[in-house]
Amino acid sequence: MPGAMGRGAALWGLLAALCGAAAAAAPLRCNVSLDSPAEERWLPLLRHFEPAFLRAAVARVIDETVPKWVHEVLRPIAAELEFFMPQPFVGEILGLCKALGISLGDGVLLNFAYESTAFCTSIVAQDDKGNIYHGRNLDYDFVDLLSKITIDVQFIKSGQV
Repeated sequence: MPGAMGRGAALWGLLAALCGAAAAAAPLRCNVSLDSPAEERWLPLLRHFEPAFLRAAVARVIDETVPKWVHEVLRPIAAELEFFMPQPFVGEILGLCKALGISLGDGVLLNFAYESTAFCTSIVAQDDKGNIYHGRNLDYDFVDLLSKITIDVQFIKSGQV
């Protein structure tokens, strides 16, 4: 999904379980406006979740997927990677990191942790009426976290879903 929706989506994908963890109730549906500045577009979603829980989730995922010594070495280097990533990806990650009070290095490492360990199986299909369906199972170690923060995102561009 990072290529299609941006690295911020990958970050939120981990934080908000865009992989679609199984839940008893339908996930909360949220709109993300692609017309909003990249640094702000994911922020309205944060009001639905406890920031301390999200920070703890970020720390846990990094701690369990990135060896401590690697984290210490890569964290400052990862923060510099913003200069090598295009917009809107950098803006989305920066906005979420600032809002959650986590370092940019951790935000980038979280993306790497997600991309190197999330082996979700998915399908995207379109029916004859133009409706697009995205289904994904969660082949991921952090189901206990992700099932608590699963959301259904509708991307809005120029007033259109």
